[in-house]
Parts: sequence; structure tokens; C-alpha cells
Amino acid sequence: MIKTIIICLAVLLASVAGASAAELEDAVAAAGNGQHAAALRRLLPLAAKGDARAQFDVGFMAAFGWGVPRNPAEALTWYRKAADQGLAVAQHYLGIAYVNGEGVASNYGEASRWFIRAAAQGFAQSQYMLGLMLLDGRGVQQDCVQGYAWLVMAGRNGVRSAGRDVQRVKLTEPQRRQAETMIAAWQPKPESGEAGVATPRPEQLLGLDRHIGEVVDPTSWPASSIGVVTVAQYSTGGWCTGTLVAPRVVLTAAHCVFNGVAQVSPGNVRFLAGMNKGTPAASSVADRVIVAPDFVPTQHDKWSLDRSPADWALIVLKDALPSRPVAVKALTREELAAATAAGTISEIGYGQERRYSPTGQRNCSAGMTKDAKLLTVHCLANFGYSGSPIMAEVGGTPAVVGIFSAFHEETRLMFAAPASQFEAIVKREIAAQSASAR
Repeated sequence: MIKTIIICLAVLLASVAGASAAELEDAVAAAGNGQHAAALRRLLPLAAKGDARAQFDVGFMAAFGWGVPRNPAEALTWYRKAADQGLAVAQHYLGIAYVNGEGVASNYGEASRWFIRAAAQGFAQSQYMLGLMLLDGRGVQQDCVQGYAWLVMAGRNGVRSAGRDVQRVKLTEPQRRQAETMIAAWQPKPESGEAGVATPRPEQLLGLDRHIGEVVDPTSWPASSIGVVTVAQYSTGGWCTGTLVAPRVVLTAAHCVFNGVAQVSPGNVRFLAGMNKGTPAASSVADRVIVAPDFVPTQHDKWSLDRSPADWALIVLKDALPSRPVAVKALTREELAAATAAGTISEIGYGQERRYSPTGQRNCSAGMTKDAKLLTVHCLANFGYSGSPIMAEVGGTPAVVGIFSAFHEETRLMFAAPASQFEAIVKREIAAQSASAR
């Protein structure tokens, strides 16, 4: 009799877990399609009942302003609930919040505490962050051997940035052997015995897809003036995003018109505006390309952030396109903060996840580095978004305030060349074309 009751209870629990998993997957799918209210209706009851995965998803939506006003402090509350139950991705996001000062004062010591817990479970991005903190002695005692070991493990687990950082670590041969011994002996230590928490599936967690955003109607403005920049000479077959800022002028990233360190000839550069499932609304080949005077090209794996402020270029098209251009406007630090608070910072691009249709994200946040030469943005980041516009509403109308240059996937920070770097040259080119047309 007792055995029968236990079997029935096990079947009941399995059916409840299955129902929760299905609800989570439906919610994540709804959020990915921009149905944020529907996603929250599914997630909130599960989160209130203590489902760590749902708690994390609710926190993610609060952090990015999906279906609710952007609220980093509220996001932290939900992240912490999930992290306390052992959900590694929530622990990682808590660590990132303490590094970036999102919803809480920046605190490297507290950040390292959460990274240590997530890294011990095998969460690769936390392994990477912990490795960096150990190398630099930020929030933890400096230890180059342990730092090196965590970076190597992160790289083996798929963190692309780790490979570059490992090469910069200088160890003696005995230190290297010590690190290799640590790596060989390491075993993951899951904090939770619950399968859903210990091994959640990607379709149940919004945070495991760092690129997720809404599908944008390419016939609506400003998406109709944003498109794909293709370069025939790319050795990798890649592409970028560009924005029509005048009938014959496209704004993109400078590195998009280089194949390594060699600039591509204009005849091999093409802009496809309003790309819709592979079909552009209009297109033209470049007549000439204007690259930022102080841009320094380099190979992709040797990129450094000091290049990003000058990472912009103008593609002057042979043919004028009929789409309505998007204005360019430089904002002050205070204006960026106001636009972030108002929820008007957005981005649209053609990323790796949806190459032939535009993806957008609203309610992004943007700030400036101390020297005002670079924008730091919390928004979409994926291969293909290079050159995509960071927009803010100016007088109620979207305007380009920056150009996406690079991203750091582990901290979820992206970097953009601010419009102050190119606004004057854009206006000068537009004026010159207007004068020659008369």
C-alpha cells in the first residue's frame, strides 16, 4: 500500500513538473515573439510558487523592461530568489549586476561571491568572470594560477573571450603545471537536486539566449530604413547592419567595410534596406565609402575598445533609396540618462539569429564613458548587429545616437561609437549632396 502511494505521488509530481516546464516554454516563446503580457501571465504564478526558473525569467523581464517598466532593483529581487535555490544563471546575473552597478551599488566582493557559486556548478560565463577577477585581484585575493585555470575551463566550455585572455597570462612552468592539475581535478558541484534547477533547458530561461528580441515589421519606419550591409570580399561570409540617414547615405560600423586590415572596394559593398525574409524593399551598391579618419583596422581577434569610438563609416550609394531616412543626433550624458529613464533607447539589427528579418529591442539603457568617447549600452548583441543603430527619441521621433561597434558577451555590455563622433560629417555629406542636386 505504501509503495503504491509512493508510486502515485511520484507520478503526480512528474506531471506537475511537466506542466510547469510546458508553461515555462510557452512563456519564453511568447516573450521572444514580443507577447510580454502573455509571458508574464504564465510566469508570475509559477514564480510565486517558488519555481526558480520562472523567478529568473520574471527578473529578466524586469531588468529589460519587457511587459513592465524597466526596474533593475526588482530584477535583483527575483534573481536572488532563484539564485538562493541554486540556479546558476541567476547567480551569474546577480554577479553581473554587482559588477555593473545595476539596481545596486557596484560591489566586486559581492559579485565574486555569486560568480564563485555559479562557477563551481560549471556555469562557463561565471568561470570566465571569476578568472578575470582572480587575475586582477578584484573582489578576491589575486591568484594568477587559479585565474588562469578558470579561464581555460571557461574557454573549453564555449566562452570565446577566454581564449584571448588566456594568451595574456604569463605563468612559470611550475605554475602552469599547477593550473593544469587543478583543471584535471575539477568536478562540477550542483547546488540543487531538482532537475529543473540543476539542468534547466534553454527554452525555459530567457537569459540563456543573450540575443533574444522582438521580430520587427520591416515595412514600418524606422525599420524600413535599416538593412543589411553585405561585402563581397568578406572571407568569412559575414554581414553587418546599416541605417539610411539620407537617400544616398548609409551609416554603419567602419570595421564592416574592411576585410581584416584591408578596406573593401566600394563596388563590393551593397546595402539592402528593409530586408524581409531575404527580400529587400530597396537596394544599391556603394559609389564610395567614407571611413572615420582615426579608425585603425585590425584583425577581429585583436580588437580592443580603444578602436570603437572611431568605428563608424558612411556608405555613399550610387542610387537614392525611397525609404525615409533616420536623423542623426548627438546626445549629452544627461540626455542619454533621460532617454534611458523614459524607456526610449532602442536598437534594430539583422543578427545571426534572424539574418533575413530585423530584430528589435526597446527599453535599452545607455551611458557614456568618462571621456565621453564611447557609449555603453545594455541592449541586443550578436554577430550581424555591428553597425546597427542605437536610437533614442528626440522630440518624439527616433534618431540615431550611436553605432554598435563591439560587445562583451559575459558582462552583457555592448559598446557604440557616439553620434558626436560622426554627426558633423553626416550633415556635411548630406549638404554636399543637396547642393550638387540643385
